[in-house]
Amino acid sequence: MRTFAWLMCGGLALGCGGRPSAWDTSFSPADGKSGVSAAYGLTGSVAVVDRGLNRVSLLRSPSALELSAQSFALGQGLATAKLAFDRKTLFVLSRGVQPQRNPGDEPPKVTLLDGDSTFKIKQTYTLNDPLDQLALDPENEWAVVYGGSGLVVNENELVFIDLKKTGDDAVTFKTLRSFGQNPDRLTFTSALSISGADTRRFLIVERDSDLALVDLTNPGGDEVTVPLPRADNGGPGGSAQVVYGQGDDSVGSVIAVRITGSTSVLLLQLGAPTSSDQSFSVVTNLVDVGGFPSTIDLVHTSQGLRLMALVGTNAVLVDPRTAVSQVAQMPAPFNGIRRITSALDPAAAATDTDIALLYGTSTTQIAYFKLDVGTDAIDRLIDTSEIGVAVQSVIDVPGEAFHDRKILATPSHDFYVLDLGKRQTSPMKTTNGLTLEVAPDGGRVWAYQPGTPGFATVAFATLHPVSLVAERNVSSVFDIQAANGARSAIALHFGDGYQGGIGATVVDVAAPSTATARFFSGFELGGIQ
Repeated sequence: MRTFAWLMCGGLALGCGGRPSAWDTSFSPADGKSGVSAAYGLTGSVAVVDRGLNRVSLLRSPSALELSAQSFALGQGLATAKLAFDRKTLFVLSRGVQPQRNPGDEPPKVTLLDGDSTFKIKQTYTLNDPLDQLALDPENEWAVVYGGSGLVVNENELVFIDLKKTGDDAVTFKTLRSFGQNPDRLTFTSALSISGADTRRFLIVERDSDLALVDLTNPGGDEVTVPLPRADNGGPGGSAQVVYGQGDDSVGSVIAVRITGSTSVLLLQLGAPTSSDQSFSVVTNLVDVGGFPSTIDLVHTSQGLRLMALVGTNAVLVDPRTAVSQVAQMPAPFNGIRRITSALDPAAAATDTDIALLYGTSTTQIAYFKLDVGTDAIDRLIDTSEIGVAVQSVIDVPGEAFHDRKILATPSHDFYVLDLGKRQTSPMKTTNGLTLEVAPDGGRVWAYQPGTPGFATVAFATLHPVSLVAERNVSSVFDIQAANGARSAIALHFGDGYQGGIGATVVDVAAPSTATARFFSGFELGGIQ
């Protein structure tokens, strides 16, 4: 492959009458510090970003042990890049040529790169001012650009891109009414039912001193702005966490905000409009949960929607309508909640009684909390399991085959595979702290330590680990679908002993082995226009 790349290089040089200037520009992988990572794993390819040439190379696998490269020019002044939640599209935000001196200078834009099957730039949206931040909708309906870097910056402006449209009609500029400054976080809700009004989705905008709700059925319309309460010591209270919950017959949909430095949680209950110029209304309530909560969530119990707050060794359940609370005594100070209802039963309805997985960094136990709270002793509904290690985070497994699996990542970078159906944990001991990459098809997890040649895979069907050693140090590992339907794992190597180029080791996922793995290099030399 390396020989082929150099031959191609020579052929192009002869055909064009000279050496393309791009060949004298060293490959410069993005470092992630400016919002652009070196590589992104899509469903059918790996996108490698070359900042030096403002270019992305898509590495795809025609079959299990083959690899090919195709390059696409990106915009000037890369600002940030993000994968769509389904991993089929890479969104790239660029600032363009700044300052613009000529009519032909490239403007700021958002470029959508298809990395699933067609491998092309499928859409471009032009902006009129350089922006730095990009938020993507999990349901692939919207993208929002914000955070300007021009001479004059409107900190409260959001640029909405309707991904169902093309051209200028797709772009809406909106300035939020504000008590605060530049947005800190943007959250897209799912469709929420509202008593007396149509179901709708919202964009929740968190800022330093307030929270704004934008109705996504009409993003250009007036938003609802809610000031944040002050902290318990009288100082400013910020938004530490936002969650939302689908309402039921007894209570409308609710948004909950955990406030920094406060034992109270702000509840926003969505209801029918109270005037002709509204599409919905908001009723706020501040509920004290008896201590500083480490985390919150909105869960469905047998008695309806409840706010759940973890406070020390207490799990506090609050009725959003009445503010009446129940307290369950936990066996340990858990500080993480993961609803596992749909993982146990993919056919479960959105308002079915939840089962919550509780975990924490200060305990070696995990717990299952079935939220059937029609009893006074709700602490009896918490079933614990000792796993011998603290849990830092819980990683979901996509797909249907192993929907009841979770990966428990530990502070020591070991990990456990949790079978929710059997309530069994399988420890995976590592020799070094590893980075985990779950395959998009949900069949396995890959583990590697950047800067070392070793990497490994664990198949969920067998829990059998296979360790591999590449010819070069590994920068990242991605699991993609090959063009013939097989699956390939691509271990990338950047700048390790061959003039700073791109190398890749390709492994057949069906039979991972160093004996059959193939090494390729020189991709940075191909596709130069």
